[in-house]
Amino acid sequence: MSSKKGGPKAAPGKRQAPLPGSKLRAAAGKPGENRQLQTKTGQPARGAYSENPKVPAAPTAEDKAATVIQCVFRQHLARKELARRRQERQEYLDEMEKLQREAYLALVRREQEAARRQREQEEAAERARREELQRRHRLLEAAFEGDLGEIRAVLKEVDQLLTREGVGHDEAGKALRLQRRVATVECEDSHGNTPLSEAAAGGQPLAIQLLAELGASPNSKGAFGRTPLYRAAFGGHLEAVEVLLKLGADPRVYAEDGSTPEQVASLAAVASVLQSWDLSLTEAMLQNMEAEQQRRAQEVQKHKETEAKRLNLKVEQLAKEQQRCHKELQQAYCELNRRIMEHDKCERKRMGKTELTLQAIKDAEAQVDRLRQEAQKAEETLAMARLELREQTQEEEEMAAPGLKCKVTELHDVLMKDVGDRIRADGRWPLVIDPSGQAATFLRYQDTNYVDTVNPEHLRPETIRLALLGALRYGKPLVFDLREVDLFSAVQQQLEAVQPGLAQALLSRGLLAQEGYLSLIRPTDGAEYDPSQFQEARLQHFRIVFVTRVQWPPAEQLQLLLPVRVQLSSGV
Repeated sequence: MSSKKGGPKAAPGKRQAPLPGSKLRAAAGKPGENRQLQTKTGQPARGAYSENPKVPAAPTAEDKAATVIQCVFRQHLARKELARRRQERQEYLDEMEKLQREAYLALVRREQEAARRQREQEEAAERARREELQRRHRLLEAAFEGDLGEIRAVLKEVDQLLTREGVGHDEAGKALRLQRRVATVECEDSHGNTPLSEAAAGGQPLAIQLLAELGASPNSKGAFGRTPLYRAAFGGHLEAVEVLLKLGADPRVYAEDGSTPEQVASLAAVASVLQSWDLSLTEAMLQNMEAEQQRRAQEVQKHKETEAKRLNLKVEQLAKEQQRCHKELQQAYCELNRRIMEHDKCERKRMGKTELTLQAIKDAEAQVDRLRQEAQKAEETLAMARLELREQTQEEEEMAAPGLKCKVTELHDVLMKDVGDRIRADGRWPLVIDPSGQAATFLRYQDTNYVDTVNPEHLRPETIRLALLGALRYGKPLVFDLREVDLFSAVQQQLEAVQPGLAQALLSRGLLAQEGYLSLIRPTDGAEYDPSQFQEARLQHFRIVFVTRVQWPPAEQLQLLLPVRVQLSSGV
C-alpha cells in the first residue's frame, strides 16, 4: 500500500530517481502487463514513422512534356483572349468616336437649323415691315393725288393679309378686320400727317369722303398741330373744306402757332364758308363721332373678352392633351421596364429567347421616344398658348407696374424655360414679386440652389460662393429669397465679400463672359470644380432669381432687376 500511496510525487520539471527494487517488481508482475507495456511503448514509434512523407519521385519525360504542352496551350488561350479584348476595345472606341462624331454633326445641324429659322423669322419680320411701309407710302401718295383705286387696292391687300394669317369672317374676325382697316387709314408719315390730312392738303374731296367713311378722323393733328381743315383752308381748296365741315371737322381747333383755319384761309370764299358755318352742326357731328368711337371701343373690348375666352378654352384643352401625353409616356416607361425585366430573366434562366426580348425592348424604346417627343411638343404648345393668353389679357393694362406678370402655375414657363425669351431679351435677372410667398415655396422645391437671406449661415461668403459655383457648374438657378425684408443691399455686400466686383459682374452678366466665373474656384474645391467641368450647355441654364414678398420693392431693385409680378387667382 505504501508503494501506491506513500510514494512522493515528482515535482514539475524535475526528474525523479527510480526507487530500489522497482525494476524487479515491474519484472515480477503479470505477463499481460508486460505485453501491455510493450504495446503502449510501441505505438509512438509507429506514429513517428507514419508522419515522415515519402520522397517524391522525379518527373518523367512524359510529365515534363505534358507541362510544356499545358503552358503553351494556356499561353495560346491568353493571347487569343487578349486579342479578342483588344478588338472589342478598339470596336468600342471606334463606336464611341462614331457616336461622338454623329452627335457633334447632329448638334451642328440643329444649331444651323435654329439659326436658319431665326434668320427666316428676322427676314420675314423685316419683309413685313418693309411691305407695311410701302403700303403706308402708297396710301399717303394716293390720298394726296385722289387715286381712289389705289386706296382700295391697299385696303384689299391688308384684308388679304389678314386672310393669310387665318383671320375668319365671323364676328371676331369682322371686328379684327375693322380694327386693322381703321389703323391702316389712320397711319401717319414721319411728320404725323394721316392720309385724310394729305387728301385735304391735295384738295381731294372724294378721297376725303372715302377715308372718312372707312373710319379716319377729320380732326387729327399732324405736323405743327395742323388739322386737315387747316391744311385745306391754307391751300384754298373750297370743296375739300365743305366736305370736311360736313364730316365733322371742327373749325375752332387751333394749330401750334395759335392760328385757326379761318385765319390762314388763302381764299376769301374759303374764309367766308368757315365764318358762316353753323357750329351746332359740328357739335352734332362730334357727338355722333364720339358715339361711334364708343361703339367701336365696346366692340374691341367684346372682341378681347371673346378672344380671352377662346384662349382660355384652348389652354384647358392643351393642358388635357399634355396630361394625356404624360400618362401615355408613363405607361410606355412601365412597359419598357417590364420588357427589360423579361430579358434579364431569360438571360438568367438561359431560355434562349433573348433575340425576341431584345426586339421587344427596341420596340418599347421606340415607343418611349415617340411619346416623349409628343409630350415635349404638347408642353411647348401649351407654354406658347399660355404666353399668348397672358399677352392678350394684359394688352389693356397700362404699364403702371413695369415688368412681367404671371400666375404661380406659370412660373416654370416664365423663370425656368423663359418661354418667348422675355428675360433673355431684357438682359436683367428676374425679381419675383409675390406677397403670398407661393413663388418662394415653388422655387425652394425645384432643382435650385436656394439661399435664405434671413439665415445668417446662408449669407456667409463661403456658402454663397459654393452655391454660386455649384449653380454655374451644374446649370441650375441660384435663388435669393429676400422674404419680407429689404436685404438686397446685404446680398450685394456679401457678394463683394466673396470677391470684389462680384455683385456688379453678376448683375450685369459679365461674370459669364470670357470664363470670368473661373475666378471663383479655390484650390481646396477639388476635381469636381475643375475648369474643364464647366460646360457651355449647362452654363446656358444658369440664372439668378430674386424673390421678395414686398409688393412694391425699392426703385433701385426695379431698375437693376426685371420685375415679375405673381398674380393670384380670384379664389385665393
